[in-house]
Amino acid sequence: MSSAHYAPGPADHVPPELVRDFDIFSLPAGVEDPIAHWAALVDGDTPPIFYTPRNGGHWVLLDYEHIREAYRDHARFSTYQTPVPPIEPYPVMQPQGVDPPEHKRFRSLLAPLFTPAAIARMENGIRRRARELIAPFAGRGRCDFVREFSAVLPTGMFLHLMGMPEERLAEFHALSDVFMRSNDEAVRAANIADIYAVIDDHLAWRATHPGDTDLASVLLGARDEHGQPFPHQDLLNCGFLLFVAGLDTVTSTMTCIWRFLATDETARHHLRASLANRERLSAATEELLRINAVANLYRRVQQDLAFHGVRMRRNDRVVLPNSIANRNARVFANPTTIDLEREVNTHMTFGVGPHRCIGAHLAKAEIMVSLQEWLARIPDFRLEPGVRIEAYTGPVMGMRNLPLRWSNS
Repeated sequence: MSSAHYAPGPADHVPPELVRDFDIFSLPAGVEDPIAHWAALVDGDTPPIFYTPRNGGHWVLLDYEHIREAYRDHARFSTYQTPVPPIEPYPVMQPQGVDPPEHKRFRSLLAPLFTPAAIARMENGIRRRARELIAPFAGRGRCDFVREFSAVLPTGMFLHLMGMPEERLAEFHALSDVFMRSNDEAVRAANIADIYAVIDDHLAWRATHPGDTDLASVLLGARDEHGQPFPHQDLLNCGFLLFVAGLDTVTSTMTCIWRFLATDETARHHLRASLANRERLSAATEELLRINAVANLYRRVQQDLAFHGVRMRRNDRVVLPNSIANRNARVFANPTTIDLEREVNTHMTFGVGPHRCIGAHLAKAEIMVSLQEWLARIPDFRLEPGVRIEAYTGPVMGMRNLPLRWSNS
């Protein structure tokens, strides 16, 4: 692969009025809510499509319809070789990093493992894990929600699904953290190599210790349309995507949701009253997912084009911030109000189109079960006063800590 083949060219096609100095990897000092930091983009004079020279230069879309169009139109906005800042060679993450129709092979292979029926069969396991995590600190009256719950439950569940050793959770989570948040090319390249080594070692071990339903065993046992095993590199690429996606996004989403609940007594009361009503709890969870969308996903322009009057060049990078799409007043009534009974909720937290997040049902189930188990044991809680929350931004936004406190009487 040529290192220049997918690199964007000079930005001399960008008019000055569309340029803003915005770094997707940086938060101003003191900011503890990264989603609010992004949402502030639409409060001023920022164009709905703007260009930032930071991190190699890229576009950012702010309008719901523009973002949805870019998600759905892979002929113009590719998922292949999209990193910001650009780095090559870059892992071809199957199936997310491959455009239709090629992506269908692995998506079709994995999809049955993440259907609503399949996730329903996992619910007892999720519930058991949630209870086991809550039990040690429920009577203590305080916890660091990230360290003791949100970084453990979804990550442990994912490692279980992969058939990977859960005692290495902290090590694996650190690898994912570097991948999602570093914009240093040398650090990122070394990190990618380290993650591939982990996946390669695990597949080699699974080849001699096959399981039944874990994702690694499913990949190793899969056959193409000719009855042949898939190339090893394809398996590595698929494992890479599952690894980095499964170890971060749900943790960040859950942390943002609990931060909101710690500051809103009315929302906590509504959820406590909904715990036994699955339909009502489901609607409330969708609203929490809408307002706490943590992903800012990347696309690459396939060919020179004009997009809603804006000239873009081949290989330009485009960032699609789901949190901003979900606050569009033309789509959502009172978009900044968190309405836990919102009836129409066409949010884009999991994306749309052919690359919609394959783990969406699992993510929602983990959050719903966690709400049920947490609020049954800890009905009221608040932010620990005087403790600074360390927030981060990038392709996934979130917080490294969330100190919570409650009465243990």
